[in-house]
Amino acid sequence: MTLHKRLAIFWTLLIGAPLGWAMNENTQLYNSANNWDVDGQQGVLYVRGSLSESPCRLAMTSEYQSIDMGNFETAQLNRIGAKGRAVPFQIELLDCISHPTSLLDEKTGQTAWSHSQPAVKIRFVAPSTNEMPNLALVEGAKGFGLQLSNASGTVLSLGEESHPVLLPSGQRQLTYTITPIRTGSLLIAGAYHAVISFQMLYE
Repeated sequence: MTLHKRLAIFWTLLIGAPLGWAMNENTQLYNSANNWDVDGQQGVLYVRGSLSESPCRLAMTSEYQSIDMGNFETAQLNRIGAKGRAVPFQIELLDCISHPTSLLDEKTGQTAWSHSQPAVKIRFVAPSTNEMPNLALVEGAKGFGLQLSNASGTVLSLGEESHPVLLPSGQRQLTYTITPIRTGSLLIAGAYHAVISFQMLYE
C-alpha cells in the first residue's frame, strides 16, 4: 500500500504562539502541581498543532503580486475568442531540497516520479466569466476575461490542478502568462482589475 502525503499551501497565514516562550515565561498558568493551592478558578490548556514538510518555500515577492496588463484597444477584441497581449509573470520557489516524489497527474492518470526532485502542481482560483468558465472575471471594463497559461502555452483551467512539474534543487522560477480573451458579452472600455489566488500542491 502506498501512503501519499499531501500538502496544499494556499497562501494563508498559519498563526500560532511560540510554545517554548510560553513554557518559559508562563509555566505557572498550567503547572497544576504548583498552582492548585491559590484562590480562584483553575483551568488547563491543551495545545496541539502540526508541522508539515514542504520541499520548497515561496519567495515573499511571489506571495502578493501586482501585474500591470497595460493598455489595449477594443479593436484587438473585435470577435469572440480574440486575444489581447499576453503578459508574463513568475512564481519563484526557493530552497527546493532533494526529495523523492510521486505526484499523480489527475488529467492524464500518469505519475511524475523522481528519486531526488520534488514536484509541484498549481491551481489558480478566481471567479469566472459566465460565457467562458476558464476565464477569470474582471471588474470594471466588460466583454472579456483573463486566461492563464503555463510557459509552454498550455491553458490552465480555473480551479483545476496543473500537470506536475519536477523541480531541481535550489532556486526555481515558474513562468505563467495572463491573456485578455473576448467573450460574448457587450464590450465596454474602461479600467479593470481582477483578483486571482493560487495554490501550490505537493505530495
